[in-house]
Amino acid sequence: MNIIEEYEAGLLHYDDFQHYLWGSGQRLINEVGLDKFIFYLNAEEGEFYEEK
Repeated sequence: MNIIEEYEAGLLHYDDFQHYLWGSGQRLINEVGLDKFIFYLNAEEGEFYEEK
């Protein structure tokens, strides 16, 4: 389970998630894809955007 899956499952607090996300880089991009990685880099706590 990667950190995005852990966050989506409610296992990580947002602040911890953001800390780990910035340090995970290429490995996580390879696992989840660039679009999903960028989405979480740009998202604020509690904000989710639907694709138009």
